[in-house]
Amino acid sequence: DMGDTFGEGSSDETAHKVTVNDFYISKYEVSFDDFDAFCAATRREKPSDNDWGRGKMPVINADWYDAVEYCNWRSEQEHLTPCYTIDKNNKDPNNTYNKDPNNTYTTNDPKKWTVTCSWTAKGYRLPTEAEWEYAAREGGKKVRFGNGRDVIDPSEVNFDASSNYKKSYSIVGEYRQKTVPVHELSANALGLKNMSGNVWEWCWDWYGEKYYSKSEGARNPRGVSSGSGRVLRGGSWNYFPVGCRSAGRVFWDPFYASYLVGFRVVRPL
Repeated sequence: DMGDTFGEGSSDETAHKVTVNDFYISKYEVSFDDFDAFCAATRREKPSDNDWGRGKMPVINADWYDAVEYCNWRSEQEHLTPCYTIDKNNKDPNNTYNKDPNNTYTTNDPKKWTVTCSWTAKGYRLPTEAEWEYAAREGGKKVRFGNGRDVIDPSEVNFDASSNYKKSYSIVGEYRQKTVPVHELSANALGLKNMSGNVWEWCWDWYGEKYYSKSEGARNPRGVSSGSGRVLRGGSWNYFPVGCRSAGRVFWDPFYASYLVGFRVVRPL
């Protein structure tokens, strides 16, 4: 049962049944150690750490395109077939971000690369929304947060625990105002850390507001075929309890790199 099983979310979180194939997912968010190695190997500029530190801190200021390039690079390092074909020369016709009425593209998304995924390849890729939520909910259980709890506690999750955002399912406490290392704080029953809080995590899917209500019974759903924003999941260090729920979903421009956003990777079995 994917979506809002507690009856407390937004209209785009309609609960519906889906099935996903088995997959591996990284225990931690991709760290600066991981991403900096990719940058050094590909001779690209390393993203800013906002003076919070690198090492085992989650990588931030990496956009969606950076994330898919990292996935292909990591696949190649481990002699796995990359999942993504990335065409940087032809604008993606499915990327509707700021398309004008004459069907020409503005430059507001400076990349608009055409990225396609081979779902049978054994390499690394971003999770789909369905895979991400299945993992956050410990294999699809009815749990509110990605650490397996129904109450969010700042001693266990990195989020804005200020009294202003208090909910019946949250505890008021420390607001760290920055990220924490990827291996810190509580894990869920699958051993996954920071599925709620710390940084928003990029998913593969284009965001579709009404997609959930149309995907009942889908197997391996991968989102709508086009859109203006890619889905983010999990909430972040500066987000309030409602946004850190396992069912919560937002979308951002794929070219938008932010200190609120990172990612983790998956692989098929």
